[in-house]
Amino acid sequence: MGTRSLTRVIRKWEDDFGDKRREPFTTMYRQMDGYLEGHGNDLAEFLSQFTVVNGMKLNETRKIANGIDCLAAQMFAHFKDGPGNIYCMHPSAQDCGEEYIYEIEKDGESILITVYDVWNSKEIFHGTPEKLLEETSVSS
Repeated sequence: MGTRSLTRVIRKWEDDFGDKRREPFTTMYRQMDGYLEGHGNDLAEFLSQFTVVNGMKLNETRKIANGIDCLAAQMFAHFKDGPGNIYCMHPSAQDCGEEYIYEIEKDGESILITVYDVWNSKEIFHGTPEKLLEETSVSS
């Protein structure tokens, strides 16, 4: 049996009343290797390459995503390599047998990842992809 995980990409905005809002707009389900040293490490390696921008230049040389929506699309393209294992789910998907939930969001100039251990009902990581890579390489 695989270690299932959900990866939610979070959109943040300010509403008409000035309140800060956040909600998932897509969720990726991974059937196997959802634990921190598996999917967490894979996700951090992927995300650590990116700069999220708002608008692109024609001669851009950095690895970029034009907004969090573009980053989400590139994430699916990166992880999906054939039938099975990776699925595009409803943004609010839950109760899929997941042991871990990963949330990705843009915070200023940074990409942040938050990881929840579902079975123990606790947050086990919050930080940048680079920090998650440090943590998963230490525990591997």
